[in-house]
Amino acid sequence: MNQKYIITGAPGTGKTAIINALIQKGHSCEKEISREIIAEQIIIGGDILPWENQIAFENHIANLRKQQYLNSSEDKNYFFDRSSIDCIAYLKANKLGVTSEITQIINQCIFNKKVFITPFWEEIYINDGERMEDIKAALNIENSIIETYKSLGYTLVQVPKLSVSERINFILSNI
Repeated sequence: MNQKYIITGAPGTGKTAIINALIQKGHSCEKEISREIIAEQIIIGGDILPWENQIAFENHIANLRKQQYLNSSEDKNYFFDRSSIDCIAYLKANKLGVTSEITQIINQCIFNKKVFITPFWEEIYINDGERMEDIKAALNIENSIIETYKSLGYTLVQVPKLSVSERINFILSNI
């Protein structure tokens, strides 16, 4: 049976590298969209940014992730770089309330209950124009992600800190 799998984790833990390598190997994947929305908002001078209006940002991201989910094929396994559940985790990490819009979206998107989490990895962590969290904030986000997924009944499988190809082999051997 074909499934939809989430790969999640704190910022800067190698999720994008894993997704890109899975795509290169012919697997069906949906990429993270937060960074492109942040870059777009900066270019146009918009305020749908996590440091300007995080609730609007997370609502927007959740809707885009829902579209990714709805556009994904049912006839093959699919990997997602994050899900709308991460929006809840980010809001909780910043002590903000979850909107009913995000809750409704999560109820519409059914994923495999096994979620792959890439643990914080200081040696590969970098900041840039879209990733501004310091290490303390990244660890806070990681804790919030773990708590949020567990509270929704997901089983987290920690992806070991190995090369990208070894991480992919680990994920594929666990589905």
